[in-house]
Amino acid sequence: MNRFRRITVLAMALVLAFAATAAMADEKVIVFHAGSLSTPMEKVEKIFEEAHPGVDVQREAGGSAALARKIIDLGGTCDVFMSADYMVIEKLLRPAAADWNILFASNAIVLMYGPKSKYGEEIGAKNWTEVMLRPDVRWGHSEPDADPCGYRSLMVLQLAEKFYGDEALYERAMKHSGRGVRQKAIELVSMVESGAMDYAFEYKSVAVQHGLKYLDLPAEINLMEPSRADDYAAATVELAGKEPGKKMLVKGEPIVYGLSIPKDAPNADGAMKFVEFVLSPKGGLAVFQEMGQDIVGPKAMGAGDSIPAVLKALLKN
Repeated sequence: MNRFRRITVLAMALVLAFAATAAMADEKVIVFHAGSLSTPMEKVEKIFEEAHPGVDVQREAGGSAALARKIIDLGGTCDVFMSADYMVIEKLLRPAAADWNILFASNAIVLMYGPKSKYGEEIGAKNWTEVMLRPDVRWGHSEPDADPCGYRSLMVLQLAEKFYGDEALYERAMKHSGRGVRQKAIELVSMVESGAMDYAFEYKSVAVQHGLKYLDLPAEINLMEPSRADDYAAATVELAGKEPGKKMLVKGEPIVYGLSIPKDAPNADGAMKFVEFVLSPKGGLAVFQEMGQDIVGPKAMGAGDSIPAVLKALLKN
């Protein structure tokens, strides 16, 4: 067999193998999820597909609010929606696009930095605001209208102003020449790794998963402590609303992730099986915990009367 024929036969074999693989995966489950869940969801996908050979989990990661608007404004469809802020589901998807909302994990906002960050050796709990706002420092957060981590970052700065008694800290931060805003919080990771950005507000789990350094912020401002919900509510950010041109005011709350199956899910049965695995103590919840996220519940937001029985059996009171 000459060289040309060998290449042709090999190419045909690869095409046939790809076609066979595609045929085996005769069912797909489309998952929209928060960018901060990217690393654990990669493992969740792998485990689930190994247990269900005929299923192809197709994930799209992004800012939770942006993904919700893709559904309500652009006609996008998914089988499972997983948000870094359960209130995105409450305010943007319910009741028109989703019937229920299950809370399943929590997180904290930290100040992430890397090996190339300026003043990384001297930054600490007492001086981080001063270091971050030095003229030669570049720092950032994600886009508030697209990503919960973005508006939570602004809330942390508002709470820090009060906590440290530093008048006009928030205003100075918003006007700082080194401030950068990116569409997704996950984009900040590569920038900090490369040194293109010195510091970034990020979820603790993301910093842990990527092996980056981070500064734990006080419980009074990091949005993690449920008992401080009333204090967090003092911080507010105005965001784009459910309808074009409309605004909504979001108050600070403890960070809690939520999930739902949209009403128009193309594969509702497959979605149910996937969510059942995600909420299993030995399934998705174990993966999240392993990768730096605390578990909340899982529990229903509100009465939870619309939650399917198979999922309700996995909830805690």
